[in-house]
Amino acid sequence: MSTGGLIVLMFTAVVASVISSVFGLAGGAILFTVLTWVVSIKEAIPIHSGVQLIGNTSRVLVYIREVRWDIVWRFVLLLVPGAYLGGLFFGYFHPLLLEFLVGAFILATVLIPQPKHQSIHLNVFIGVGFVSSFLGMIVAVTGPFIASFFVFNNVTKEAMVGTKSVCQALTQLSKIIVFSSVMKFDFTSFAFALLLLGFMAVIGTFIGKKIIGKISDKKYNHLNNMLLGSIALSMMLKVILTLVL
Repeated sequence: MSTGGLIVLMFTAVVASVISSVFGLAGGAILFTVLTWVVSIKEAIPIHSGVQLIGNTSRVLVYIREVRWDIVWRFVLLLVPGAYLGGLFFGYFHPLLLEFLVGAFILATVLIPQPKHQSIHLNVFIGVGFVSSFLGMIVAVTGPFIASFFVFNNVTKEAMVGTKSVCQALTQLSKIIVFSSVMKFDFTSFAFALLLLGFMAVIGTFIGKKIIGKISDKKYNHLNNMLLGSIALSMMLKVILTLVL
């Protein structure tokens, strides 16, 4: 990894972490995109997991009082099996197809009107955990997929960021275990970059914490849906352009 590439990634890590600390999503997608400019895709996915683990852990500590543990324990039940299967099927599923389908699903959750005062059963998060860790081994960025399920439940903005950070931290941890054991990825080769980018992510977390308190719940929900919709469209458009060009 070149010095110039590392400097760009440091700046990106801060910006991405600020966005994740405010909305609980999008930051990972931004960081992963820039990572693919600096290193190969096979290196970008595990490195992304390492940095995101540090960033999400810092957000867990900041929002610990807001975490919905009734969602978390369901989410983690099938994380490791999902990541293990995702690792086994790494070369069998085309990442572009999965990315398009994930984008289409996210867009549907934003566009389909949701009944007021109605939420999905919390046991759905058992399946969400399995699917997110499976997809995470292949397409890397699953934060928007997870966030789309919070749209169905009446969760405060702080609770959403805190709960989602726990879920994603555990997802990244399960991926790292599989990358290390099953796929034999050498994380020690990127130890300095991981620690440096992780530190920048922690800085971004505290900046984001100050910003989120200044946004009203109504405006937050509107911005969150706009962000989810934009990410979904960009994922689908990226796939289409890749196949056409």
